[in-house]
Amino acid sequence: MIKKGFTEDPLLTKVQFIKGVGPRLSSVFAARSIGTVRDLLYFFPRKYEDRSKLSLIKDLTEGCTASLELTVHQAYLRPLRGKFSKLLEVKAKDQELQWMSLKWFRMFKGFETKFIPGNKIIATGQVKIFGSIREMVHPDIQFDLTEDLHVGRVIPVYTEIDGVPTKTLRKIIDTALSLAGNEIKEELPPSLLQKHGLPQLAKAIREVHFPNENYNFEEFKSPAQQRLIYEEFFKFEYHVLSQRMRLEKEKGHTLKQKALEESFQHWLKKLPFTLTAGQQQSMDDIMGDFIKPHPMNRLLQGDVGAGKTAVALLSALSIMDQGFQSAIMAPTEILADQHYQNVLKIFGSTIPVKLLVGKTSTVERRSIQALLDSDSPALIIGTHALIEDPVKFRNLGLVIIDEQHRFGVDQRRKLREKSVIQPHTLIMTATPIPRTLALTAYGDLAVSIIRERPPGRTPIKTHLVRLHEYEKMIIFIKKNLSEGRQAYFIFPLVNDSEEEGFTHLKSAVTAAETLANDTFPEFKIGLLHGQLSSSEKAAIMDRFRRNEVQILVSTTVVEVGVDVPNATVMVIEHPERFGLSQLHQLRGRIGRGQHASTCFLKTDRPAGQPTPERLEVMVETEDGFKIAEADLELRGPGEFLGTRQSGALPFKMASLVRDQDWLIKARADVEHLLESDPELKTADNAPFKKYLENAGKREASHFKTS
Repeated sequence: MIKKGFTEDPLLTKVQFIKGVGPRLSSVFAARSIGTVRDLLYFFPRKYEDRSKLSLIKDLTEGCTASLELTVHQAYLRPLRGKFSKLLEVKAKDQELQWMSLKWFRMFKGFETKFIPGNKIIATGQVKIFGSIREMVHPDIQFDLTEDLHVGRVIPVYTEIDGVPTKTLRKIIDTALSLAGNEIKEELPPSLLQKHGLPQLAKAIREVHFPNENYNFEEFKSPAQQRLIYEEFFKFEYHVLSQRMRLEKEKGHTLKQKALEESFQHWLKKLPFTLTAGQQQSMDDIMGDFIKPHPMNRLLQGDVGAGKTAVALLSALSIMDQGFQSAIMAPTEILADQHYQNVLKIFGSTIPVKLLVGKTSTVERRSIQALLDSDSPALIIGTHALIEDPVKFRNLGLVIIDEQHRFGVDQRRKLREKSVIQPHTLIMTATPIPRTLALTAYGDLAVSIIRERPPGRTPIKTHLVRLHEYEKMIIFIKKNLSEGRQAYFIFPLVNDSEEEGFTHLKSAVTAAETLANDTFPEFKIGLLHGQLSSSEKAAIMDRFRRNEVQILVSTTVVEVGVDVPNATVMVIEHPERFGLSQLHQLRGRIGRGQHASTCFLKTDRPAGQPTPERLEVMVETEDGFKIAEADLELRGPGEFLGTRQSGALPFKMASLVRDQDWLIKARADVEHLLESDPELKTADNAPFKKYLENAGKREASHFKTS
């Protein structure tokens, strides 16, 4: 069963020593992070096919998927166009002598010789009907009817692995279960399995690969799947909440409550507005963290335009008054410059505030470093330039990371490591985070939420515009511009593209010329995109803020933080190319002043064609929290976490959308465990302690959070 090279623990045996694998396939498995028998058994099916019942040809309908027991009548190859192209067609009949045609346009050499007239086969595939002819194209064929791994049962279907046919993978996993199935030890506290009515791990692993047909595995509701879903959430939450406990034991900058409160009130009076209830509560949360002996690690979230930046700036200035340095890291120079200008405008130029971005001159960089070296209090606002090696903080008290999904875990860590003593950390999100993500990807953070928008912000009306409504939209925009307002036109591309799938898309550069020459010749138009230099982008934004430019044609570079209260209209071209949260973030660039605002989602789809679901959501609601939940359901967590963190959630079975109830149960159980038995001394927690000492150490590296 197993070759030389086995280990004392069969689960830790390398896959290459399983019968049927060997060095070649093991290298293929390694590319999918499958190195041991345990890894292989945790490579779960992506779906299931019910092959427990055989159908008759007479009962088949168009488009159905069926398994048929057939007798081969004839197999022949037919040449197709092209030098090497051939069609294999097999004629076969069932027990009632009804005929079925099986066809292959691609096959391995000699495949046709397997179809011997008179032999029985089982064919599984989608049925096509042409008059009296029934056929299947590229069906799955079982030649050995005595082998029950692939027929007569509900069978697992796995994500394709290059070079490993589905049947081969199924057989290898069956061999692995025979080898190590009895060695699978329980890893969770038995009391929790009993509490939730969940099976032992060994039984769950076996059944998830080779299901009991009495359960609906397609809906992930079987006890085996539910157990593995709960296990993934439980292990993840344990690592997340344990990390939170460790952070709470680290030494931080402890500040005096009275001095903090005096500083906060001093800066609060300088604001030209009153804080909302949500902003005040968030400030209370942050001030409460500042006086604790360990560093703050807090997530500040709220809808677009909810006033998160004001809370961040008040926190930074209050810390600065206590003699510390603060750093705000923004993802773009445009946003960093906007924060910098807001500080000067609202709080005055006497504050020691500096801007550090890519375009900052060498002379200015030296001046900023000298300020940081002097141990003097200061507020430094910048981009990723803040984490470059030459930059050092002597007395960093607070790190604020704006639009966090634009930065990777390593980048955020580098900024925190700029200080000898762990600084307080405040992370801000562009749009609301769904609850399940807050409990997982940000589960180690305390959370503050600003739910309401500041008074004076006007509602935004959103309309879906089709081709025949374009002229009506232009008339509306001209009226607004004539009244002194401004508008954005957003495009997914900078330049026209010849790439497949993009040729029909309008680009910002082409559109800017058309809008300036043909549509809006009487108004000034600016063009903004990521390929411009920092100084060019800054100059265009400055002209737009001063209303020297009435229409800003842009790519998504304006998505983050741009604040021009006089802009009341936004047109988003090809909105189908954007995710919901991105559309909502773009829309949030308007509705920031006292005038009514309108967002047009302009699609090239003709009247009568169905509207994509996410565009309907945009038209129906302005509520960022509802939009976040809808976006999670439609697009998954990557939209919120960003590409650098897309692999941060290592769930193979669990779904943040489908399995929210299990996530909440698992987190509650972990919280109770850490409170009642943090050192895992009880007999009930012994299996989980053993897991942590063994496999848990290897898996911990997968649990990346904030």
